[in-house]
Amino acid sequence: MISAQQALDCAANRTMEYDFTVWFWGDSIAMDGLLEAAELVGHAEAEAFARRFFQRWAKRPLSWVDHLTPGYALLRLYQRTGDTQLLDAAIRLATFLLEEVPRTRDGAPLYRPDQPIYRFNVWVDTIYHVPPFYALLGRVTGEERYYDEALLEWEHHVRWLSSERGPFLAHAIETGPRLLRGYGWGRGNGWALLGMIDTLEMLPADHPGRGRAEADFKRLSEAILGLQDASGFWRTLLHDREAYLESSTAAFFGAAFTKGVRLCLLDERYSEAADKAWQATLSRIEPDGSFAGVSACTWAGTLPDDLVSMYKALPTEVNVWGQGSAMRFAAERIRAGF
Repeated sequence: MISAQQALDCAANRTMEYDFTVWFWGDSIAMDGLLEAAELVGHAEAEAFARRFFQRWAKRPLSWVDHLTPGYALLRLYQRTGDTQLLDAAIRLATFLLEEVPRTRDGAPLYRPDQPIYRFNVWVDTIYHVPPFYALLGRVTGEERYYDEALLEWEHHVRWLSSERGPFLAHAIETGPRLLRGYGWGRGNGWALLGMIDTLEMLPADHPGRGRAEADFKRLSEAILGLQDASGFWRTLLHDREAYLESSTAAFFGAAFTKGVRLCLLDERYSEAADKAWQATLSRIEPDGSFAGVSACTWAGTLPDDLVSMYKALPTEVNVWGQGSAMRFAAERIRAGF
């Protein structure tokens, strides 16, 4: 059985076979994972690889697709290198997101006004992409307003994506017709949970919104914990016994649970679940670092209604969000001393 260090190193090597010239949904966690490899196993090539794409991006004008910029990784790379060009780019990105992005009447961001089928949509994935970026920017710059923005982004998304159907978040909502899609999507709730704990790590202990944020994180964690399969995986629709067991669920939830225990926000039940999830994750890491069995791109916003059969029929593959989740989980295992 390979160690977490070996898993992180070989998954990073495999991830560098992808190109990141234009940001897409899974790129943030892939970049986060590459920087974990640089920090925890001394993978210098992974850091240089990430830095090259960020430096190229920083020279370009911003566009709507840039809400998917790996902002948290951008700031971590700045912390590692001291390259002020990266910090300047991060501040420019935050200003663009806060001042240019259209919003619902209650303030939720609508990040793709350029795409007719997406222009009124709010997505669960964004809880991973944006709140941790704002929170780390607050820590790096000392500007407390960014902590407030992190929690506002979090709260807007939880409010829009929650429903009377149960404790899980939906994949997306089209805010105009109030059409909720993909309730209980496994990886989507993984995006949310890992983004929440990353944000909490950066948030000051005395921030007035911290108590509510911790409660959100613990409530979602508790609901997810109870649905882990004996194999260590969760289903691609958490509550649906007909949905298949999917690789990235083990990596996302395992990483979030391990980090939650390390930060003293979750109890030892979550350590046991994370151990099972780690064994499940290892069972699908190939010798070349490929993390197999990850569901393919999930286009909730293109469905005419809440077509849950799509989630249960998606093929599996090796992709960047799967690679990133495996690297994040391996990194948390290392930090926990395993």
